[in-house]
Amino acid sequence: MILARFWRSRVPRHLLAWGLVLGPLLASLQLLPSPKRELVLVRLLLSLGLLALPIYAHLWLLTHWLERSRRRLYAVGLATVVVAGALLDGVPARLHLTIPEPVLKFADASDFANATFRLGFALLLTTGLHYMWRGITSHFQLKELRAQQLETELSLLKAQVNHHFLFNTLNNFYGLSLAAPEQMPEALLQLAGLMRYQLDSSRQQTVTVGTEAEYLTNYIGLEKLRLRANTRVEFLADLPHPHRPLAPLLLLPLVENCFKHAIDPDGPTLIRISLTQTDTSLTLQTHNSVPPHFRPVPSGLGLPNLRARLAQFYPGARHRFSTDETATHYTATLLLALT
Repeated sequence: MILARFWRSRVPRHLLAWGLVLGPLLASLQLLPSPKRELVLVRLLLSLGLLALPIYAHLWLLTHWLERSRRRLYAVGLATVVVAGALLDGVPARLHLTIPEPVLKFADASDFANATFRLGFALLLTTGLHYMWRGITSHFQLKELRAQQLETELSLLKAQVNHHFLFNTLNNFYGLSLAAPEQMPEALLQLAGLMRYQLDSSRQQTVTVGTEAEYLTNYIGLEKLRLRANTRVEFLADLPHPHRPLAPLLLLPLVENCFKHAIDPDGPTLIRISLTQTDTSLTLQTHNSVPPHFRPVPSGLGLPNLRARLAQFYPGARHRFSTDETATHYTATLLLALT
């Protein structure tokens, strides 16, 4: 992220800070007569240059001693910086860069106490700015790390789908080739579509709604190869705007859970999946029966990754995810704002 790299770079942010200080001061100098303007400018630049020395010395003390728990060294260093900075405050006056009255009445107090107070205020201000920059930088770094973590988890999810699903599908293909070889070409095309989607989505931040729906169709078709006759699977897709963008593999975990948790080896099973779209939203609803004496199994990376990616790509009110679970059925509803 370009903005994050900017916040982390020291030179641009220091130039920005000094620009914010010098800009209004230089603009106000234009109100002075020409002879006095040059004299004021020289003293101003010299005073700011001498002020910068204790400021940057204090920043070094912060990062190298205070933040490393060397508090005694920091206290000694801070006292040294304050005393030295207060003494430097009187240098412009000793160089006879004084301004005739009444132009700079506000600058003629150069005694040690006032200089110490001014320097202390400057150090407090720059310390606050330093930690404000630090907080902003940390915020962007955390966002980058979270995005990288989600990408890693998505890659693991894809690998998990590839390995486990491919292994089961090849076993199903073996049985299909013996029982109904005429169905093999269609099944192979469905598997090819899944693999192509995996390759394409790994290089893209978004896919289309229609592409994701096609992926789900192929996935469901291959899952049905292993189901018994008393298992009913219904899939409805009503997509009037199939070219709208969508984060890849966002819908798969909910569909995958239907086949993972719904299959009853002894009785009938119902899986109902609907994917509907309006002008502004996309809704996926999955409904499956729950077998008697069902024991929940770990969901793996799917659902935690789904929640994290929803928070990243569809934050706040841009998504709604709800579940309804009873002893006999489980329903999950995901609504995404597409605008």
